[in-house]
Amino acid sequence: MANRYQARWVSKDKAHDIKRAGPKTDAVLLDTFKGIIIVEPVGKKWGDGPVLTPSEAEFELQPAWHYGPTAKIREARIRMGFDPKPAA
Repeated sequence: MANRYQARWVSKDKAHDIKRAGPKTDAVLLDTFKGIIIVEPVGKKWGDGPVLTPSEAEFELQPAWHYGPTAKIREARIRMGFDPKPAA
């Protein structure tokens, strides 16, 4: 089965617009050391940066790189089809 979600980089301005528009129940916005990532349904263009390949997304969606709550990174990983608790 094809993945229904994609991870994409988001600029600070675009992330601010997304947050201001209200919560999107089918997307997860994550603050990381390298920038902001949105996990969105495939085909949506809520983010304004490049879509990450699955291997890039697996790497970037590690708890070690995430500033926010663990539940948020777990949800993003589940939506991407990754193990919610990555190997250390």
